[in-house]
Amino acid sequence: MYNGNKYDRPEQNASTAFPISLLLLSIVAIFAYLAIGGAWLRNETEIAIYTPQIEDVSRAR
Repeated sequence: MYNGNKYDRPEQNASTAFPISLLLLSIVAIFAYLAIGGAWLRNETEIAIYTPQIEDVSRAR
């Protein structure tokens, strides 16, 4: 028998507080990660990577 409860109806008022707060928290976490990593690398010496020289085979004949 139907007792008047609305358990089978879809949600009418969805809250956006959780997704927005999760998005902002992830943005802050990424910014902090990049800022801390940048500050840590600034104390290190500069590293240069040189690629090997490639000869032009067509002109070598």
